[in-house]
Amino acid sequence: MELAITILIALSAFGGAGWALWAEKQPIDPLSPRLIPTTPVLFICLVIVIFAAAHMITLITGTPHVGRFGI
Repeated sequence: MELAITILIALSAFGGAGWALWAEKQPIDPLSPRLIPTTPVLFICLVIVIFAAAHMITLITGTPHVGRFGI
């Protein structure tokens, strides 16, 4: 069940990153500014994808990820 939730979150973040990338490539209309800044949304979605990928690796292998210093 946790793997399904993690996959759902990763796919949602991929969708959000795709939308933000699409919105970045649209021409800017100076008379109607964007209400949502797309660059931070893109960055946050990609960070979520990275964390979800790390979480999926720990769920699949069964061992938690440790850092370089063993913490």
